[in-house]
Amino acid sequence: MEQRTPFARTYRWFVFLITLGYFFYQFAATDLAVFGWQFRFLTNWALAASTVSAFFMLRLAMGWSDQRHEVWASVTLVVNATVVLMYWKIYLEDPSLFYGDGNPIIWYQEYFLHGLGPLLQAIDALFILGVFQKMRQTALGVFAVPITYIAWIELVLRPVNETPVGSVTTGLPYLFLNNMELPARANFYITTTITMLVLMLIAWGLSALLRRLRLSPSAAPQSS
Repeated sequence: MEQRTPFARTYRWFVFLITLGYFFYQFAATDLAVFGWQFRFLTNWALAASTVSAFFMLRLAMGWSDQRHEVWASVTLVVNATVVLMYWKIYLEDPSLFYGDGNPIIWYQEYFLHGLGPLLQAIDALFILGVFQKMRQTALGVFAVPITYIAWIELVLRPVNETPVGSVTTGLPYLFLNNMELPARANFYITTTITMLVLMLIAWGLSALLRRLRLSPSAAPQSS
């Protein structure tokens, strides 16, 4: 799809501004006394990636750059999809696995971070930008995210932070992780990484189908 249409520019301004607003809002909504701030959570890694991706897309639409940054957009889409899937799966099973007895996240923040925000990014990535054409780099990026995040929470956050407090350990950002022995956590991390790779393949298949439909002669306007 043409990247510099009025629709693309308007859509990307909207997505960038609302995503940037939520990114900065996290600094006010987070207890900054806890080491790692909001970046303890994979959700906020996804939000940060979305903010950067939204800027890259806006810059392309406005003609400020010709770089597509397709790999970044592809990886961001997969991370967002993983966050949405894992969050609602665990939340619907038992919200206390995240928050204990309360739910500190405001409803509109919850639905943006785990629903609307990722959807807005996916619409642009799949239907306007056209992603997953550089699968080798995308696969490496997708694989690097969980490895880096796991190292961050296990080797940095867990030894430093005293909360949340679980039955097994402390300091891991999600309460349920602190109730799991190391082998169980390792199994969860492996399952999540595999899930990300599966979601990447699904998104690649969808993107390939959309490209094929756009290039199909039957999709072109018929002359009268």
